[in-house]
Amino acid sequence: MGAAFPGSLTAIFGQATLYVFLPALIFEAAWHLDARLMRGSARTIALLAIPGVVLTAGVIALCVHYFGAFQWSSALVLGAILSATDPVAVIAVFRRLPVPRRLATIIESEALLNDALAVVLYRAVIAALVLSSDGAGVWNATWEALLGVAAGIAIGTALAYTAALALRERIGAPVQSAATLVGAYAAYGLAEYGGWSGIFAVIAFAVVLRELERRRISVASADGVATFWDVVALVANVVLFLLIGAALDFTQLAHSLFASCVTIGAVLLARALLSYGLLALVRTHLRPFWQTVVRMAGIRGALSLALALSTPAALVQRTLVINVTFAVVVVTILAGTLTLTWRLEGLDLEAE
Repeated sequence: MGAAFPGSLTAIFGQATLYVFLPALIFEAAWHLDARLMRGSARTIALLAIPGVVLTAGVIALCVHYFGAFQWSSALVLGAILSATDPVAVIAVFRRLPVPRRLATIIESEALLNDALAVVLYRAVIAALVLSSDGAGVWNATWEALLGVAAGIAIGTALAYTAALALRERIGAPVQSAATLVGAYAAYGLAEYGGWSGIFAVIAFAVVLRELERRRISVASADGVATFWDVVALVANVVLFLLIGAALDFTQLAHSLFASCVTIGAVLLARALLSYGLLALVRTHLRPFWQTVVRMAGIRGALSLALALSTPAALVQRTLVINVTFAVVVVTILAGTLTLTWRLEGLDLEAE
C-alpha cells in the first residue's frame, strides 16, 4: 500500500499509534512480565533503560550532526526519536524466538521502559530547543519531564489498587478482561491529559495489578485474561504494521539516502556501545552471548515513526528527520524479523 499510494495514511498514523494502539500493546507486554525476574535483573534493565537512552541519543546526534549534515537542533531531536527500541516490534519478534526467560524479560523490560523514557526525552528536547531556547526553558523542560514520569507511575499504581479493590469479589475472566482494558486506556488518557507520561502510567497499572491479581485470582480467570490480551495484541500488531507500510512514502526516501545510511550506521554503533560497553558493568550477571542478543534487539518501529511525524513544523530539517526515521524503521524491522532466528541458532544462550 505504501508503494502504490505513497504516504496515503501518514496523516492518521501518528495519532492512531499514540492513542489507539500504544496503550493496549504496552499493557499487554507489561501484563506478561514477571516482576520476580524483573527484580532479579533490575541493574541490567536500569542500565539499558536510563543511561542507555541518553547514550544512544547522544551517539546518534553526534554522528548525524558531524557526518550527516544535520543541524544541532534536528540532530538532537532525531537522537531522542531513535534513542529507544520499539516495544511493539521487539516483543513481537522475540516472543517467537527460543531465548531464556530471564533474557527475554530483560529485553522486553528494556523495550518498555526505554520507550517511555525516550518519549520523555523527546518532549524535553522539543520543549527546550524548538519551543524555547534559554537556560530556564531547558531546566523547566527537564523538571516537567521528571515530574511526568513520577505522576504517570502514581496514576497507574493508584488505578491498579482501585481496580483490585473493585474486583475483589468478581473474578470472572470477562469482568477481569473488561476492567483491564478500561484501566489501561484510563491510565494512559489521564496521564496524557495532565501532560505526564502515559506509557509509565500503563506500565505501572499493568505490573502492579498483575502482582495484586496473582495473589487471589483463579487460574481459569488468569488464563482467560491472558487469552483476551493475546487476541487484542495480535489484532493491534496486524493493523499497526499494516499502517507502518501504508504510511511509508518511498518517493521521499531516495532524497535522503546518504543521511539515512549515516543514521543507520549511528544506530548500529550506539547499540554496540550500549551492549558491549555499558553492559560490561554488569557482565558478571549475564551469561555468554546475552550481550550479543541485546545488540540484536535494537529494532525501531511504530513509536519512532509516530514521534517523528509529531515533530513541530518549526523544527529545522523536519522532513529530513521524518524520512531518515522511516528508513531506520524499515531496515531494523526487516533485519530483525528476517535474520534473528538464524543468527541466534549458533549461540548457546543457556551456557554458564
